[in-house]
Amino acid sequence: MINLEAVGEGSTYAGELTKLGLHPDTLREALGASNTERRLCSKKHSARIAPGIYAYNGLVTSLSKQLDNQGWDRVDLAGVLPIMLNPEARVALGVTSGNRLTGIRAGRQQPSSRYPKGELTRKLVGRNISPGQIEFLARSAFQVEEPEDELDGYNLWLMLVYFDQRKKEIRHEISLPERLSLKGYVKDWYVRITPGDFYPVGEDAFEVEDDPNEGFGPPDIVSVEPR
Repeated sequence: MINLEAVGEGSTYAGELTKLGLHPDTLREALGASNTERRLCSKKHSARIAPGIYAYNGLVTSLSKQLDNQGWDRVDLAGVLPIMLNPEARVALGVTSGNRLTGIRAGRQQPSSRYPKGELTRKLVGRNISPGQIEFLARSAFQVEEPEDELDGYNLWLMLVYFDQRKKEIRHEISLPERLSLKGYVKDWYVRITPGDFYPVGEDAFEVEDDPNEGFGPPDIVSVEPR
């Protein structure tokens, strides 16, 4: 595993994102759209998990529209999991809810996904390789096999998002998962790209019953059909 505390040393958040074909302004605009759509929910009349569903849809919609104008493609795996693809950088990007450690450097403590993932995500993460391996393979004389499906040859990165009601901020990071735990949570990472600051949502941003982390991206229970 890569020494996570050393990743990005001597570089910047924006510089690390640029390697993936991303820009901080794109992510910040998507977070703003997520927060705006979340606040459309009514404490009195909306479903209990509506804030999370609205927040997830707002972020995915904004991210998809912006990246579409920047040369990315969009696929919906198994018809339910939206993934953005950068064909040039061979980067696949998904969105998921993280826990309270999202975006925070806390020694050996690492964030995890809020929900367990299914076999589809396990399969995709299992094909991820570290940046060091990518550089090695790029120099290798061995022939690369023809892709078996549309995501072969891509590294699956995740945009983890966490709404902190106490601190009144939205935290996020763009990270490359290494493996899933036995229970299906993403807990180990090759690389974590964390911003220096977080998206503020204002003093009156959250209502008591409003937990946008619940329902932010449905649990991935999609199985992989045998070939």
